[in-house]
Amino acid sequence: MDWSQPTKPTAGFYPAVGGLVEPVPTGEQGVSAQEATPRQETHLQILRILHIANDLGLDNVAKQRLDDALKEPSSQAEKAVRQLLAQKVITRIQLARGMARVHKMRELMSVLDIPAEGFALRTQVPSKLKTLLRNERIVPISQVKDDNGALTDFHLAHDSPIRDLVVEAKIREFFSPDLRLHWHFALREVAGAFWLSGESETIDAGMEAEALLDRIISNAIDSRSSDIHIDPSIKGEPRAVIKYRIDGFVHPKEVITIEQLDRLRVRIENLARMPKVNLNHANKGAFSRSGYDWRVQIQPHAGRQGPVPRVVIRRLQPEVMPLEALGYPQEFIDKVKNAAGAPNGVIFWTGPTGSGKTESIHAAVVSVNPMAKGLSVHTIEDPPEKRVPGYAVQMEMASEDPSRTGLQLLKSSLRADPDVVIFGEVRDAEMAGLVFEAANTGHLVFTTLHTNTAVDSIARLAELGIKGFLLSYVRGIASQRLVRRLCTHCKLKLETPDEYTRYVFDRYQVGIEGADLYVANPEGCASCNFTGYYGRIAVAEWLKPNKEIVEASEQENYAGMEEIAKRAGWQPMGRMGVLHIKRGITDAAELSTKILELSAETLAK
Repeated sequence: MDWSQPTKPTAGFYPAVGGLVEPVPTGEQGVSAQEATPRQETHLQILRILHIANDLGLDNVAKQRLDDALKEPSSQAEKAVRQLLAQKVITRIQLARGMARVHKMRELMSVLDIPAEGFALRTQVPSKLKTLLRNERIVPISQVKDDNGALTDFHLAHDSPIRDLVVEAKIREFFSPDLRLHWHFALREVAGAFWLSGESETIDAGMEAEALLDRIISNAIDSRSSDIHIDPSIKGEPRAVIKYRIDGFVHPKEVITIEQLDRLRVRIENLARMPKVNLNHANKGAFSRSGYDWRVQIQPHAGRQGPVPRVVIRRLQPEVMPLEALGYPQEFIDKVKNAAGAPNGVIFWTGPTGSGKTESIHAAVVSVNPMAKGLSVHTIEDPPEKRVPGYAVQMEMASEDPSRTGLQLLKSSLRADPDVVIFGEVRDAEMAGLVFEAANTGHLVFTTLHTNTAVDSIARLAELGIKGFLLSYVRGIASQRLVRRLCTHCKLKLETPDEYTRYVFDRYQVGIEGADLYVANPEGCASCNFTGYYGRIAVAEWLKPNKEIVEASEQENYAGMEEIAKRAGWQPMGRMGVLHIKRGITDAAELSTKILELSAETLAK
């Protein structure tokens, strides 16, 4: 195929495939009601598809809102779609997939869904077009030629629910203006993996810091990485390894020179406006790039000729997901929402670093939508990880500044008339006292605490001076971990439960009857990078202190606290993990690596 030759259009490849919904002129341009009807019908079809779909992750609230929208006149369908999207009842991805189904387009949910022709096109398109498609995360799927061999139709996929006319214009520069472009749907991660697969893992030693940072950030997004580690050689060699944390595990990917690492450090420090310190001291900051906020920590690493930087960059997720989308069972969601709707009190979320506490706290706040009730929401974090419209103020801690410590900002916030406060972490007795004083004066506080389980939090709070009557202000304590999901494309059906799976079900008193059991494929597939797992889901527990727990705390009776907690309705997080196993989301082997009591039993064997 000669990509430089102009072509003329003929019949399309997929007769049923149409483009995405384009803007339709209204009123002032003189469009008649008859001309607007197909557009109304399109949006009505989108609402219908979203309402009946069982595989798009829509929760019960979204289903009810869609049901209400479908009862309205068809002329209101477009307005309803826009409102549902603006209010985050549905996501851009759900809308794009619904739109794809209306227009009978392909949905590429895995690298395995990309046809072989698409991978062939990756090497055939001109280099400049390839760069454009990669930068925009667009997957070429197929092409159609006429009888003379001229290109007439080009099929592409991306994750946007609307057409980008600017990108289309850039693509048409490589072809005839009459070329027909057909847009399908592909997850951004799938497009990223498509362009990453088969790429060289070596980096030009002469690559400048700006281009190098762009490449590292781009690869992190495409590989679904939560953290980037740039680690100098422990042997003192003049090189550093770039690693990506994916689904909780660190994978080395590329190697750069120490000179590149130093230039990269300087570029990041400038970008993040970090204070100038020598390499013997740690440094931290934050910056925005490629649509995400990034938190960076630079640490001194002992090199042969003096300290060299070690860089850790964490990707902060800007969007707040509803509790239902995070995978919690409805029973747990109902308890959280009931607590989050209280007028005052404290809600704790506990767990190790990287266990999704911040994500869950913001989801709990947004799920009851205090902003819509006229309540003022303040956040005090290090740094703010969610930029949520409607929050009154979001403050960032700075431990090096005495006026911006967590304690000082909390004191300042309480004088600024908040109703709901999200506070980073309770670390000492003074912080704990101030948090409970806020609860006592009519504020609802969401915060974190470092304990292994919700039950352990009772003893930890006692160490901080919070026991007895003060515990009655605790509206709930959640503790959670993240376990890996099985890859939906290669997981293996477990026809007969093995001995360990049966043991895990029995341990948490969950019936195994009717279970849809799967295990990870040890060989994996291209979709999960041959690990057998793709993505993560939370396993959590919930404890609401009752009168018996308050009395036990007052008497410092912690030995039997677990039995007391069970009588209060507490169930260990392992039980939620077993419910995930029963639904085929994860397996017993993965659960045993994250649940403390199971991992301890495994080590003891």
